[in-house]
Amino acid sequence: MQIPLEAWQATFDTQATEFLVAVRAAVPMMGKNGRIIAITYAPGGQTGSWQPWVAMGSAKAAKEALARYFAVALAQKGITVNIISPGACDDSVLSGLPPQVFQMIKDWHESGWTPMRRLGLPADIGNAVVLLCTDQASFITGQLLYVDGGASAMEPVFPLAIQGIK
Repeated sequence: MQIPLEAWQATFDTQATEFLVAVRAAVPMMGKNGRIIAITYAPGGQTGSWQPWVAMGSAKAAKEALARYFAVALAQKGITVNIISPGACDDSVLSGLPPQVFQMIKDWHESGWTPMRRLGLPADIGNAVVLLCTDQASFITGQLLYVDGGASAMEPVFPLAIQGIK
């Protein structure tokens, strides 16, 4: 947990604070039946298993808590607030990693770490956003929706050795 306080604050500014500022700005322009959907990251703020991400995990947990508070505060206006927590996706983030690291993550998912045995696709996340924007989702608010191929239903183990912790 040797993180400089400046890095800690910057992480909170780009995750929790930006969400607060964006919601404050958007709500006055929204009509009834508006939708607010934030994107976090699995495991986000749910576990403490990925130690190098202590600031990011904490900031994501704060963002998820804000979404629940906003959901309650905005429900009477007919505005729903939800969070989508995607798992690993075959996207620019992963494909930007060194090829051997990307392949390791892909193999890990295909071997069963994710019950669907594949990486997610950006379209999987987009489809979840579309779902939450429909009239059929008008009674869904304050929820964290995992779009991770079932990985959140598993008990993932991040070996300390791959985290650089001995």
